[in-house]
Amino acid sequence: MSCFEVIANFPLTKKVIALDEILEDAYGGKCNFTFKAKKYREQDIKIFIGKEYKGIIKGESTEVDASIELPDKLIFIEAKLYSSISLADPSKKKPHDQIARKLRVGVDSAGNKEFYFIFLDIAPIGKLIQRKTKTEALSVSKGGFYDKWKSAWWFSYYKDGRNKSLKPLRDILEGITSKSEQSIADNMGWLTWSDLYKNILSWNIKAPNRNESPPSPNLNPSPITSFLHWLASRQPEMFR
Repeated sequence: MSCFEVIANFPLTKKVIALDEILEDAYGGKCNFTFKAKKYREQDIKIFIGKEYKGIIKGESTEVDASIELPDKLIFIEAKLYSSISLADPSKKKPHDQIARKLRVGVDSAGNKEFYFIFLDIAPIGKLIQRKTKTEALSVSKGGFYDKWKSAWWFSYYKDGRNKSLKPLRDILEGITSKSEQSIADNMGWLTWSDLYKNILSWNIKAPNRNESPPSPNLNPSPITSFLHWLASRQPEMFR
């Protein structure tokens, strides 16, 4: 069961608090809404794993690792662990890198809803990003952890732009939306696996409500569960 499937099965009160904590971590306390303030009902919060979305204007489609659909908002969560993003490759009819593709389809499929994009990775963006040229960022990948910096580089390229200009983001969204690039850039957030997992753990170990059954102990945790326990405990010393 994925982390977001766990959250989807939380009772509404816990779900709202857990999702607000995710927004707090992903946007550094600067997200323009909270689930609590919006007072969403249970049926208003729909969490999907691996759902495919198709743009309204361009007709492009993509599968999203996790997504949250609300009456007035659409949130894409793109997750990476050891690998980097896939880069643009026109020779294979892939004109956009993985982040650009998610942004294009997300904005295009959101319609009148406000779109949010959260990139989920192993470390804070400041610990992964490197001072490289665009030519280096476009170079053929060596694969694996060696290229992790490229995820952070391209995310920053679209969110922060270059030379105080959001032209990179404007270029990839040309013909898709009339919304300002700044509003879309502001809705791009970065989340770490350790923050996500500590969030889930904190709500799984808290005392259940009187109307809830206590959770069954997991006597045989999976390898990924064991890894995430270790990652959550080591994150401060690994990335300080």
